[in-house]
Amino acid sequence: MAPPSPILRRQVVQVYKDLLHLGKDYPQGYAYFQSRLHKAFSSQINLEDEQEIKKGIERAEFVKKGTDDS
Repeated sequence: MAPPSPILRRQVVQVYKDLLHLGKDYPQGYAYFQSRLHKAFSSQINLEDEQEIKKGIERAEFVKKGTDDS
């Protein structure tokens, strides 16, 4: 199977950076948040199906929007 499109890769990297930025205000500390975020994204590293990658991006966007409301 071909690697995912560069556009999807760019979206994944951007949402990762956005979430990482939001983690600066995390109550348990930035280092804790960064390690958990890295683990969450690393667990999905083997995804190759574009639909599954898009679902992951949507989940990350949902989390990001949930933190913006507070």
